[in-house]
Amino acid sequence: MKIGLKALFLAVTAVLLLAGESQAQDRVRFTLTGTSMLYTPVYVADAMGYFEAEKIKPEIHHFKAGGAAALAAVLGGNMEVYIGAASSALRSSTKGADALLIGAMVTRYSIDIIERKKVAAARGITEASGAIERFKSLKGLKIGVSGAGSGTHQIAQYALSLAGLNSERDATMVFLGDGGSTLAAFAAERIDAATTSSPTTELAIRDHGAMLLVDGPGNGYPDLDGFLYVALIAAKPWTDANPELATRTVRAFVRAHQAMHDPVLGPQARDKVHAKFFADVDKAIFDMAWQRMLPGFASDLAMNRRQLERVEKFLNDFSSEKMSANLDKVFTNRFVEAATR
Repeated sequence: MKIGLKALFLAVTAVLLLAGESQAQDRVRFTLTGTSMLYTPVYVADAMGYFEAEKIKPEIHHFKAGGAAALAAVLGGNMEVYIGAASSALRSSTKGADALLIGAMVTRYSIDIIERKKVAAARGITEASGAIERFKSLKGLKIGVSGAGSGTHQIAQYALSLAGLNSERDATMVFLGDGGSTLAAFAAERIDAATTSSPTTELAIRDHGAMLLVDGPGNGYPDLDGFLYVALIAAKPWTDANPELATRTVRAFVRAHQAMHDPVLGPQARDKVHAKFFADVDKAIFDMAWQRMLPGFASDLAMNRRQLERVEKFLNDFSSEKMSANLDKVFTNRFVEAATR
């Protein structure tokens, strides 16, 4: 009897140890600059269990100090993956950093421009106004952007340039940080317009007298369709040391993107993401924002050199400091290819 109990104990212990090993998870820390639907795929991968399926324990950290701080945390080895502007990887690479783009996320410049309704009306802007008229209406306005040199700052500069305006002389940029600060500034009428993303756009329209001047994810900037805006960015030493984990990480995002574009899984993912990450946003507003943002998310996470050339040109057009990156070294499709085999 004692022998039987001992054998049973050993067998149970072995099963528990094997179960523990099978459930062991590798931690991957993601850095974002705030809670925004621009980063929806990371929320989908979490809420739909794709990280768990890849034996990854995700940690999502928000760096309100901006993209430079978030990327620095990855390059310094304190975080693993920065989800942010592809341009930041190019810029840092010219300064000797080992930033590596490992997957596309947003391939349309999905930043909106909103304008105070009464300002737009005073300038004759209506729903029927053309793109150039809308861009021209920004002249002389205080425009809220997240930070100096950020994607929201650059798209404001781009919009003004399309109207033949100079961003330094013909408008005032107000650096606000996150979406919450943008809404507060809009409510207090400290700004006349803002470059922002969902759900901040929808909330400003509903609650603070804004109108949608330019619909970013709705191809409001046709020349930037296909533009590699947001990407997964890691440090090359981390991917070299952890190629299998990097592949699993990318695979979770591949599944997230596929789910978002799937007619059956898409609504399931939307509802789970809302419940877990955006419960304080009205569900009808969230659903509308989800549908509006969807066209901007890549259906294929693979990248190409032409995309990086466009990013570099855009940076040089709207940055005082010109750059020339080694484009072939700043991105790789190695992990996307391994994840989709």
